[in-house]
Amino acid sequence: MNPLLFLAGALAIFLLVSFLLWVFQRERKKTFNSSIEEFRAHLDAIAPHNRDNEGS
Repeated sequence: MNPLLFLAGALAIFLLVSFLLWVFQRERKKTFNSSIEEFRAHLDAIAPHNRDNEGS
């Protein structure tokens, strides 16, 4: 068997298995808006807190 053909086959198997592992191990979102809610939660976490109610 040609060594390059063997390496190409091994690479194809490696890429296929890596893709399958990535698909099945990634975090699944519960709802359509979950990414938006996650982004909003991160914004709330870094937003400055108005402690003395200057705007009200």
